[in-house]
Amino acid sequence: MRTKFGWRLLALLAVLAFVFAACTDDGGETTTTAASTTSEATTTTGGEVTTTTGGGTTTTAPPVEGFTYKVGMFSDMTTDNYWAYLDTQADVYNGYVLNSKIQALFALDAPGLEVVGDLAASDDPGVPADNGDGTWSVSVQMREDAIWSDGEPITAQDVVFTAETVRDLALGGNWPGAYNWAQEDNPEALGLTAVEAVSDYEVKFTWNAQPGLAEWPTVEGFAAVMPEHFWGPVVEEAKGTENPLETLYAASGVGGPSGGPVIFDSREPGAFARNVANPNYYDAGQEITSGGVTYTNGPFLADQTFSIYGDQSAAILALKSGEVDFVFNSLGLQRGLLDQVTSDPNLTAIQNPPMGFRYLAFNLRREPMSSEGFRDAVAFMIDKEYITGSVLQNVAYPVYVTMPAAAAAFYNEELAEEWIASLRDLTLEVGYDGEPFVNDNGTTEDASDDIPYNAVANEARLHAAVSALLADGFSWPEGQMPQYIPQAGDITGTKGTLVPGSGIMLNGVPVEPIEILCPGPGYDPLRSSFGSFVAEALRALGFDATAQFTDFTVLRTVIFSVEDGDVPADMWIMGWSLGYSPIPDYLLYFFGSDQDTVTTGGFNNPGFNDPDFDAAAEAYAKALTIEEAYDLWWQMEEIIFDKKPYFLLFDSGIIEAYRSAGIQYPFTEMLGGIQFNNGLSSVVAAAE
Repeated sequence: MRTKFGWRLLALLAVLAFVFAACTDDGGETTTTAASTTSEATTTTGGEVTTTTGGGTTTTAPPVEGFTYKVGMFSDMTTDNYWAYLDTQADVYNGYVLNSKIQALFALDAPGLEVVGDLAASDDPGVPADNGDGTWSVSVQMREDAIWSDGEPITAQDVVFTAETVRDLALGGNWPGAYNWAQEDNPEALGLTAVEAVSDYEVKFTWNAQPGLAEWPTVEGFAAVMPEHFWGPVVEEAKGTENPLETLYAASGVGGPSGGPVIFDSREPGAFARNVANPNYYDAGQEITSGGVTYTNGPFLADQTFSIYGDQSAAILALKSGEVDFVFNSLGLQRGLLDQVTSDPNLTAIQNPPMGFRYLAFNLRREPMSSEGFRDAVAFMIDKEYITGSVLQNVAYPVYVTMPAAAAAFYNEELAEEWIASLRDLTLEVGYDGEPFVNDNGTTEDASDDIPYNAVANEARLHAAVSALLADGFSWPEGQMPQYIPQAGDITGTKGTLVPGSGIMLNGVPVEPIEILCPGPGYDPLRSSFGSFVAEALRALGFDATAQFTDFTVLRTVIFSVEDGDVPADMWIMGWSLGYSPIPDYLLYFFGSDQDTVTTGGFNNPGFNDPDFDAAAEAYAKALTIEEAYDLWWQMEEIIFDKKPYFLLFDSGIIEAYRSAGIQYPFTEMLGGIQFNNGLSSVVAAAE
């Protein structure tokens, strides 16, 4: 199975034995770090969940063809237009339906994530050469047997058409990260100057400087290729309208040719969507060996239906009854429902490492979110270990850096642990008033946070938060400052009483009410719980803060909207699900000033603008060695940890369930699980 994302971002990595991810909004998720290409997975068939590690070689026989692959999901599609999906409609549920139709020059074989030629004739992407005039170029020979589902050949001109559409219409979202064109207003930044069809089956890329590992083949090599013969007339019509992007994105994708194993067929908003098998899929019947598994590529399905369910309980009932075979769930299966799966001999549960993170974002264009002291105070007040452990019963785990620890080859454990300790193991010698901490006997003590705080904050957290606020211009009316009143004999600072503050001001002006937008408990009880804790912690400090539970689709739309030069939200709890690419680069798109949602339509909706980060990001894009890229990556991680445009919250292992009595997969151990590998639509088969 060829893992292809229209965005090499949605994307991650594997070229050097690690894998990264980057970017699809799941309302909480498309990510993250280098990860080993051998994934750990948990499997159960009508029994206890056990953990196994991939190894050895397994060969599967070609399955019987022709069946309906029935899947469920929890939110409707918002578009069937792939151009829109990779920009304004970057919703994980759109990706579940549409990603299997997309192809690129290069792809990753699953489950091992080895880089292979897809439309390219060779697995070797080549090395850009110096043209002697300050530009650098590389040419890719394309295979001549690749065709669209309607029988038209896939050629170099399709690549050129896609790249030039991104440039000419100034597409946003994922598209600038797929075809990175040089910027007129920033000529020093690395970017494409030309994409040319040397012949029908040879395409040439030229940059204004030497491209680093994060550029080639990571960017253009894994970028989506769109069929010119279908979309060309639509694009030309859009160019002649008042709003070309709006016109292009409003066009229907129904009937659009596919280069993947399935073709998007139809949808009924609010009810279902349907894909059908591509009879002209050029990789059908190919034998693939990846990650110790050998199998035959399909598709073996006749069609794939997507039904929408209101919650996980309804979806599990549908799974148990045979109404669906698999459930797309970017949140992973709730552990409370796991018993229903493990007790049913017709179902199998699996667990794989996740590719993403959930986070609290601050709109830096607004006060008080623009204050570093405010963001630091929030970080001090939120005890992630307590929330994930005591409140959420360990169904999630705290996250402090964007790079997952599972991505061992790109993870810096020493730095990560140092930063984690600065918040988790908080100790203070004196309080915000400058007075040392003393116990009821008058003996000086530290306020070591060895025990989770009670309800909202313990003594050390409160004092650290108030100190950060005082240092950045916040104040309270006399007698209205938050206080922690220790209990007699309390030497841990966790058993006393927290007296909330009120009337907080910034530079002498009362702070306006703050809303924290987050998915509701029906969609994601984990994020809704964190939203409630964030609001409670802010109220303890004296802010007028509320958690606003919001429908996921509405929330996603709001935080990528622009009204009066601003994103119309104060703070929000969401997440990213990341895809695969040879080198991680999602930080550049989440936090680069040139990716601001307001000014460029990019994914930087907090509006983070930091010259040091931009300089590190520019250097990262040009890095020619893994060592150099690694060091620059962790410079960027440190800036994000310190400045906190996002305050990272948690993630959870991806637990999935499928009806093993009805379908079979050639493998189930893979980074991100079945759902983030397009539901394995090209290899799923009817059970024998």
